[in-house]
Amino acid sequence: MALARARRVFGLLTLLALASPFGCTPGERRIVITGGPTKRPVPRDPKIGDYANDIASKDVWDALAATPGTQHVARSEVVKTIFDRTDGKLYFLESRVWPLHYDFAKRFLVKKDAPIADQTVFNQAEYRSEDRRFVLGTLTHYVDTDRYTFDLFASDTLSVEKLVSVFEAIRAHVFFEKELAYRPVPPSHEQAVDRLRQSMPILTTAEIFAGIRYQPLEIGDAYGTLRIVKRGEKLDRTTLRPWDIVVLAEQPEDIPVVSGVVTDEIQAPLGHINVLCHNRQTPNMALREASTNPDFIALAGQLVRLSVGEQSFQISRATREEVDRALESKRPKKGFTPIRDDRFLGLPSLDELTKDDIRFVGAKTAQLAVVRSLLPKEKVPKGFAVPFAAYARFLKENGFDQRIHAMLGDRTFREDPAVRVRELDRLRDDMSRGKVAEEIVSGVVHRAEQMLPKGKIRLRSSTNAEDLPGFNGAGLYRSVRVDAPVAADIARGLREVWASTWLSAAYEEREFYRINHETVGMAVLVQESVDDNIGTGVAITANPFSQGNPGFFLNTQANGGSVTGAKGNEIPEQILYYTYDGGRGFERMSRSSLNGGKNILEDAVVEELVRDLRKIHDAFTGDPFGASGKAVDVEYIVRNSVPHIVIVQARPYAVVWPEARKWRDENGKLVVP
Repeated sequence: MALARARRVFGLLTLLALASPFGCTPGERRIVITGGPTKRPVPRDPKIGDYANDIASKDVWDALAATPGTQHVARSEVVKTIFDRTDGKLYFLESRVWPLHYDFAKRFLVKKDAPIADQTVFNQAEYRSEDRRFVLGTLTHYVDTDRYTFDLFASDTLSVEKLVSVFEAIRAHVFFEKELAYRPVPPSHEQAVDRLRQSMPILTTAEIFAGIRYQPLEIGDAYGTLRIVKRGEKLDRTTLRPWDIVVLAEQPEDIPVVSGVVTDEIQAPLGHINVLCHNRQTPNMALREASTNPDFIALAGQLVRLSVGEQSFQISRATREEVDRALESKRPKKGFTPIRDDRFLGLPSLDELTKDDIRFVGAKTAQLAVVRSLLPKEKVPKGFAVPFAAYARFLKENGFDQRIHAMLGDRTFREDPAVRVRELDRLRDDMSRGKVAEEIVSGVVHRAEQMLPKGKIRLRSSTNAEDLPGFNGAGLYRSVRVDAPVAADIARGLREVWASTWLSAAYEEREFYRINHETVGMAVLVQESVDDNIGTGVAITANPFSQGNPGFFLNTQANGGSVTGAKGNEIPEQILYYTYDGGRGFERMSRSSLNGGKNILEDAVVEELVRDLRKIHDAFTGDPFGASGKAVDVEYIVRNSVPHIVIVQARPYAVVWPEARKWRDENGKLVVP
């Protein structure tokens, strides 16, 4: 159930819907956002079957339109369109039956003198050739704003002149002609938007996003106690429990294990909160003003069921039995003991490490070493590891190892959250003043002076209990930046990173997932600090919206904002890059709200990043098609200078899509729209 419910990660920043309370029975308050009719009305025109040549009424639209879960925008309906340039005929497809243009054309539009080629040839001709037979598009109805748009696929190269004539033909055959606008999706059309406005009404992606009300990020059902944290109130993480459904007026940087999350503010799709929710299989959504919504307030402190859906959400009362059953189903049945090897390896550089060295240096360091081996060296900052052995020695020489053992074995510590917080705080405070062996400090200073450029240095946490398949641990531990490799600063930085192993949030998450705390090791990745950046980003090497359209999803934010943290209602630049058939172009789903409407990643830089991602994806997953659900979560820095992209982290990521359909034909070949 898990990842199938969590398939809508990220990226549904583009989802909009409007909250509206429905009637309720005595003693029950329910909030429902409907996603349109669950059953389409039978069309009044009995001639409508697989397609229509006109959409003369709302009834005809209802007979044709689909509300697929793979749409980028919630509360939307789509009708696929085909314009045959050889005879000027228009086909509005019954889009639940015929979601793919190719399948429809193969079934209905074959002529003796115009056969339909195989899908690869068809796609190349009908999306990229000016001398094409068909123009393939989509009509979309945004239900809440009652706006209609026509758009083309992201890789379509149709000229503006031909586009105008097709748009006019479609507008003449639909009842919503006055409401219809063109949404520029292909990059060439985005760049020509001013020119397009002279010929047709335009509705840009940014204008669509401006009305976002409801944002489902992780789909599924949550059961628990509804807790509301109002604006200005401090989130007390120590009081949150795995069975709480928390409504947050303001977004924290991270959140402990809870049953469900609702935020007033739109979330960064690949931010830490949603990444954590994705990996924990925690339903997660945003709804404007949820924390002050009277229907939520009426259920505060009570046991509820929250259902987060692609088109709607629902919240209602739940029973204690339902809550207990849901909580038990989420927690792993068996424990996990991380592999840790405390043999001292010296201070190995990234160039000396392999993926098999996780047991010595942690997943972050070992996996970044793999990335550095795949790409030109300047694409990954130089660095070296301080292995688990140094952490183990620090614990032993200061007596922290015995103290930790006794603490973990204490029944009061295990059962009383307040005691846990107090004891963990004391442990970290004492670790921050512990003695670090002089040869460790001097070794790090010497190694940094020897191999890293002069300037700031980052000491990054790297454990054997994060960045792993099935357990991400994003944001649980701390990293430190120092101005130069000075002994006192290096010692302080090492202590701070080591102590973060015992942060309350890190402990509670490991405990929920039954991870053996005593075998968790903290290594430190010492790297040059890249400070000439113009932005930061996170990419997923899969298309979270559709298994049938393999691609990479890129989220980038300008300096001053955060693509991984919480920054209110900031919107990152979102790009969906299609990777099949050698690369099918990309779609800018949104621009950064902090960059004045300008691109952060220019087209050439997008291509540079995608080249890097392809190599990383293939090496980590062994899946060149990108349609298996195996993916990589990659963090990067954007620079003005060359190289424009610098990779700073890579870790496994899993995506499961809703489509029951297997996107391969009888010969095993990948089938794509």
